[in-house]
Amino acid sequence: MTDLYHNRGGYRKLDSFMLATLIYYATVEFCRAHITSARQHEQMTQAARSGRQNIAEGSERSATSRETEIKLTDVARASLAELQLDFEDFINLAHHSPWPDDAPESVELWHLRLARLNPGESSAHHFSKAVAENRALFAKWLNPAEPLPMANALVRLCERADLLLRKQIDGITQRFLEEGGFRENLTRGRLEVRDAQNPVCPQCGKPMQKRKAKSGPHAGKEFWGCTGYGEGCRGTREIE
Repeated sequence: MTDLYHNRGGYRKLDSFMLATLIYYATVEFCRAHITSARQHEQMTQAARSGRQNIAEGSERSATSRETEIKLTDVARASLAELQLDFEDFINLAHHSPWPDDAPESVELWHLRLARLNPGESSAHHFSKAVAENRALFAKWLNPAEPLPMANALVRLCERADLLLRKQIDGITQRFLEEGGFRENLTRGRLEVRDAQNPVCPQCGKPMQKRKAKSGPHAGKEFWGCTGYGEGCRGTREIE
């Protein structure tokens, strides 16, 4: 039978979700230490939170709506782009420029490999352990005592998250094209169940479906007719 919940959820195993979690936690710490405007503090932390939460919600909605999954994943991407601009502004207003692409710090950050959950691990406990490992891995870049390096690092991490989310959206779109949407799969599943319940043709072995006689002594009466009728099979059975 069609698997209606194929690939549902599992957001804790996504690199994009792990990276968005690191960005969110670091943004909260950065804002507590360096953002004095209550409004900007709230906007930045909410943008970081939106990036993280929408990845999770989109992943959970994947079972019933690929379209919603794509939209929410794109909202996450847009939220992190907004956050990236805030960090760029912080750097520019301090009369510095963000690190260029070929800066040693940029290159190192781009290639650091995230710690992931092991196969079979998906609980909040296991995820928190992986987050702790990654926070330690990125600790020298995400130190609130050094605001400019931290802001630069978060610019780069937002860019890295953007790339992951774009690839994620491409993957969701491709799966939709290959597997169809929830309604399509629901219909397919119902037809599979119905066909499994229907008898097979005594002449050719194909599934049969209910038909209704249009003329003759049995006009208006239902009977089982072969689905291969258009191919020349005339197999029928009475409905008991």
